[in-house]
Amino acid sequence: MPSFLVLGCANFYGRALIQQLCRERDAAGDWEIRGVDKVLPELAGFPPHVQALYATFDYRMGNLRSADFLEQAFARPAGQTWDYVFNFAAEHKFGLAPQAYAQDVHQLSVAVGRLAARLQAGVLVQLSTAHVFRAKGGRHDEDARLDPPNALAAAHVQAEAGLREIPGLALVVLRPALCYGPGDRQNVVPMLIAALLSKADGEKMPVLWDKDLRVNTVHVADVADAALKCARWHCGSPGAATFNLADPGDTTNAALAQAVAGVFGAEPTFHSSAVNFLAKRLKPAELTEEVNESLLGPWMDLLAAHGIANSTLSPYLDQEHPYCRLDSHPLGVDGSRIASTPAIGFSYAYAKVSTDALRAVVDEFQQLGLWPKIAL
Repeated sequence: MPSFLVLGCANFYGRALIQQLCRERDAAGDWEIRGVDKVLPELAGFPPHVQALYATFDYRMGNLRSADFLEQAFARPAGQTWDYVFNFAAEHKFGLAPQAYAQDVHQLSVAVGRLAARLQAGVLVQLSTAHVFRAKGGRHDEDARLDPPNALAAAHVQAEAGLREIPGLALVVLRPALCYGPGDRQNVVPMLIAALLSKADGEKMPVLWDKDLRVNTVHVADVADAALKCARWHCGSPGAATFNLADPGDTTNAALAQAVAGVFGAEPTFHSSAVNFLAKRLKPAELTEEVNESLLGPWMDLLAAHGIANSTLSPYLDQEHPYCRLDSHPLGVDGSRIASTPAIGFSYAYAKVSTDALRAVVDEFQQLGLWPKIAL
């Protein structure tokens, strides 16, 4: 019976992996699945059909910063180890202090890796980020020079390096580009809110930056599928393998804007060269403040008008969000290596970002009462 340990099972990425595992478990037979997170599933903002899955496996709540709890999370009967360990618990939230990233990305990940190696787990799949490459150039493959633009990305680079130094560890590092899908709250959702507000005002949706700048994307379901297939492929093979995750659509600023605007039947309009000239000379914090001030008030008013008092969604863009630095750090990611490795058997189910896939995100938020019920 295969065994799966998912750390960070209740976050955006972990939820998608749990759904993937439960689908395959139900089709294949009895699997041992243990999920670990610091929040209860009832408080994670899941729709009912997702929350129900968390009652079908061994769920444990606790803080993985604690060495004692980490040991408990890995604990199995004598002589047994985990076939597949997934560290989806490393922090991916923008705008935290460098010390938080040091603890919740670098130190946590290395601690997980050392324990996985000591207990002879079959493989560890580490979820990193693709926001780590040099600013200029086309699409970066896995061997491209790294140039993390902020403390979050730098901590992930440090975590990757630390894990590769652990003797005997079978390791897969996955680097997703800008990720979207059900449960996203910080990557593409702020853009969706901006599009809705523009439509509600009867205006075109303003889009910053040049049309052709890359902002490559990947659907969270493809991240989950890649994680599981890479785990099977690399299980029991000491050494590290690294794969970028970015769909073959090679998403540009224009393509993303059109997909987002299409959810609401809005029309994107790109800022003039004069406006972009000014934006390029603002500090990221100044640019972010301008954008946030123009959207937060109208969003709160729209929520109030539809009787929504406690939405957890926000148009707020942290200055570290890759979109705020798109002009200096376009997100060009070559995600073809994983799909061209036949032994893994992976292909992108979402070949490009689409209006339909983004509409599904909004549909779920409407069902949860977090989004105004305006016809899409």
